[in-house]
Amino acid sequence: MTLPHRSPFLTRQIPILLSRFSISFEQELSCLEYFLSTPKDPRPFSRSLVVSHETFSDSLYVSKFYPEIYKELNCKYLSAACFYMIIHHAVSMFHLPDRCRVNLETDTGVFQKFYSRLNDFNFKICYTRPAEKVYLRGNYCETEFKVNMIRPAS
Repeated sequence: MTLPHRSPFLTRQIPILLSRFSISFEQELSCLEYFLSTPKDPRPFSRSLVVSHETFSDSLYVSKFYPEIYKELNCKYLSAACFYMIIHHAVSMFHLPDRCRVNLETDTGVFQKFYSRLNDFNFKICYTRPAEKVYLRGNYCETEFKVNMIRPAS
């Protein structure tokens, strides 16, 4: 059995993310939808965060990930921290194993500017789609941090 690694990125960015935003979720069968809100306004400002469990392949599929954190001041890297938290939470909720696949489809530019930089997931282009889209596959890598601060939506 291998022990989970400790990500320096997560160690720095997760406390910053959680000091500024809260994350909640709703589950419908094999689909999780996440919501971001701020302490000032508990109404979610971001609703386009959807992850599903592909039961046949026992992997995750990121249907939507547009956290809109970039609209807030001084939020560099917080979208990446949010992605990490949501994926780790979904893996926990669906009881998936370490090294399970994480799949998604995105624009070529978004891959180059965002997903290719999420080193712990090691995203690679599986194939290209029409209209500058790419299908990505990466691997979840268990890390040593908790996701119990993500609560069911009220």
